[in-house]
Amino acid sequence: MKIVIATESYWPLIDGGAVAEHHLALTLAKRGHEVHVLAPSESYRSWTQADEGTTIHRFSSFPIPFVKNDHRLALGCRRSVLRVLADIQPDVIHIHNPFPIGKAALSYAATHRVPVVATNHWLPENLTTFMAKFRFVNQLEWIVRANWRFIRDFHNQCDFVTSPTQTAIDLMLKNGLTAPHRPVSNGVDLGVFNPKNDGVALQKRLGLPRKLTLLYAGRLSGEKHVDVAVRALPLIREQFDVHFIIGGNGREKGPLLQLARELGVEEHVTMPGFLEESDYRCLFRCADLFVMPSICELQSITTLEAMASGLPVVGAHRYALPELIQSGVNGALFEPGNYHDLAQQVMGVLGSQRLEAMGQESLRLVMPHSLDNAISDYESIYRQLTQS
Repeated sequence: MKIVIATESYWPLIDGGAVAEHHLALTLAKRGHEVHVLAPSESYRSWTQADEGTTIHRFSSFPIPFVKNDHRLALGCRRSVLRVLADIQPDVIHIHNPFPIGKAALSYAATHRVPVVATNHWLPENLTTFMAKFRFVNQLEWIVRANWRFIRDFHNQCDFVTSPTQTAIDLMLKNGLTAPHRPVSNGVDLGVFNPKNDGVALQKRLGLPRKLTLLYAGRLSGEKHVDVAVRALPLIREQFDVHFIIGGNGREKGPLLQLARELGVEEHVTMPGFLEESDYRCLFRCADLFVMPSICELQSITTLEAMASGLPVVGAHRYALPELIQSGVNGALFEPGNYHDLAQQVMGVLGSQRLEAMGQESLRLVMPHSLDNAISDYESIYRQLTQS
């Protein structure tokens, strides 16, 4: 098939949606499909590039106010997107963001009767809470309703809608989704993330102490609530001599480091920032327990990566994380935003003498989320739409 992936967030950006879309594009190309990606450029000019059998069409873009990590919007891209799509003449269009590129792609599809699959990676918190000090915004019901209306109205114009988990689909249905739908996992490459990765060399390079180690990996953004894990660290250290790795970059990196200083745990925190893929996969093998305090996960790719690496997980009891984390089986769940409860749950897991057994359970539970399974699911949806 000739497949177009339209998105406002794509490689080399590092966030859940961008990672999932890059894996989707490359794997589809390896399976023999002609894959084109429509995405913002990294500047005010447009260009086209090749990437492992795919073609990326980059559109002139502008930085988004208040948002770091190089996220940009391709404002005014409509004509350029329509022209590129007219040249490609796709069999199916897969949209991942309800923003300018996605809207232009949807317009082309409606005019030329091209089937559209849309995947929702968004929650109201993702749209408004880039900085921790703005979290109060999500207590305003009218803003949450407006965000859901924006998400719902776009996806109801599409032929088929997916989201990574049943929880995510249920949330969309609750907020008015009427289009045909089903959950499709983001998937994780079990050949890349697995217990065979060796973390020893990276451990030495980062100067990590040889002791029990907690890990968070992902964007350092307000809605991820990483500060809750930092606040829990002094309480955990009252019973366990642990170190905490905070992997990733983002607006909250400076404030998190300042918070660690204020709490007197700075020497027990390592923040390595962005790591190359060869090191990143090994980062999980430097830890004994993965912590995911985020309140806005429709799945959580880094949690999948941690599980595939054989780690137990302690995560917030919010949205889709309970689909991956089973308390007492492969980790524990804590009350979102409650650092006292997070500390208690982490200490419960560390003191259970079942770390290895819980890690094995993570390996079992992650198997259905293999990347191969996810891509096959999408292929079946594309075929269903193009043959109907």
